[in-house]
Amino acid sequence: MPGETHSSLGLGLIGCGGFGRFCLEAYRKLPGIRPAAVADVVRSAAEQLGAEFDVPAHGDPHELIARDDVDVVHVATPPSSHHELVLAAIGAGNHVLCEKPLAMNTAEADEMLAAARSAGVIAAVNFVLRYNRVTDAVKAVLDSGAMGRPLAVRLTNCASDSKLGPDHWFWDTSVSGGIFIEHGVHFFDLYRHWFGPGRVTAAHAETREGTTQEDRVTCTVRHNTGVVASHYHGFDQVGPMDRTDHRVVCELGDVRVQGWIPLTLRIDAALDDVGAEALHECFEDVEGVRFEQQPEVVETAGRGKPRRLTRRVQVEYTPQPDKQAAYADSVVALLADQVAFIRNPSHPRVITESNGVDAVRLAQAAAELAAASSR
Repeated sequence: MPGETHSSLGLGLIGCGGFGRFCLEAYRKLPGIRPAAVADVVRSAAEQLGAEFDVPAHGDPHELIARDDVDVVHVATPPSSHHELVLAAIGAGNHVLCEKPLAMNTAEADEMLAAARSAGVIAAVNFVLRYNRVTDAVKAVLDSGAMGRPLAVRLTNCASDSKLGPDHWFWDTSVSGGIFIEHGVHFFDLYRHWFGPGRVTAAHAETREGTTQEDRVTCTVRHNTGVVASHYHGFDQVGPMDRTDHRVVCELGDVRVQGWIPLTLRIDAALDDVGAEALHECFEDVEGVRFEQQPEVVETAGRGKPRRLTRRVQVEYTPQPDKQAAYADSVVALLADQVAFIRNPSHPRVITESNGVDAVRLAQAAAELAAASSR
């Protein structure tokens, strides 16, 4: 790779908006990575960020990609540009970290993956939700079987549009791909992690009154494990009311997660002694957990099975209450994971190239079904 003789890997950022700056600031915590250059088609944005981080700035992203001191290219630009920029970076022998989505459709994503594989570089997507302690805790609880089988999950993602004016690229589906592709991929990947692969069975989109802006979408995904997932994404909220909630319905209780960057986990369950102990073991070595249980003997039945329940258990876990700090920690952990793999290909990554393609596949299916339903 261009600069891998250095003791640290040079990172070039393409896309110098607020999120790009946020990432560069977070990466300062990570040994083995040094900002090498920034680029943006709005040259003044690149120059401002370059001055702040004392690195060269380019108005042409291809000049950054061609630099000898860049080993990893972070693409943080609107989705329609990802295909061309990622392929260019791969063609120059660079590793790539791409903001979601990987591509606008599966054909583009498959081409990008094939190119990365042929060049022997990574092309991972910045799916930060998979590098989060609440996410990990939910996975541990579901895998334990302590609460019985998960049956259904409902995502309610009420996002703010306060900074998305009518001319913002987000509303132009030829640039963003629409809500499912631009934003929904995060949650398609997360639920695949929690519940396994799935397929979209229904989808719908609503257009804001008096405009052509699709600001609310819904879809249903049936996972191979039998879990039915309902997704609602609405970019329809004032800034202070931006919020996200996941509710996982299990045979013996609920698992609730709050925050699009998962911040708080709450569990309410009616269990037998074995289940209560199994749930407790999920949090045995976890700091900051409130685990409460009360004796409550109930002879009953559920899903056609007799149940003897002995404990009412409630759990609350908020490992990092500050959203921005939790977000930065996830960004750093993701890049650290990718760097570990670059240095040692036997390292097992949390996010690999397939995550980006699988999420785009579901998002494209949802977008196509939603478009068909509106005809």
